[in-house]
Amino acid sequence: MAMQQIEPVGVDVSTHWRTGAPTALRFAGVERAVTRLLAVRREHGVYPAATGPRTLFELETEDATLVVSFARRSRDWRIEAYDDAWRTLPFASTLEVPGGVLVGA
Repeated sequence: MAMQQIEPVGVDVSTHWRTGAPTALRFAGVERAVTRLLAVRREHGVYPAATGPRTLFELETEDATLVVSFARRSRDWRIEAYDDAWRTLPFASTLEVPGGVLVGA
């Protein structure tokens, strides 16, 4: 399934105490456990100066696949993309897709 790229949205994330990998996501009154980490992409060499280095996590929850980023400079977690399964949630139904599609981020 293709990932729908969105304008990044802030999210609260619980992480593993040792690895720092996401274990649960909370946003707009919805909490989802992370069931599987699919990929990690570290952008530590090339990044915009305003945002600083970041790490992208592609992960699965109980009902969807997400791309979540962690910006090291601001220490913010954001949802960058999600699959079509989340179109039914109140959070995703209000987002406007800017036209980009990420496949295997």
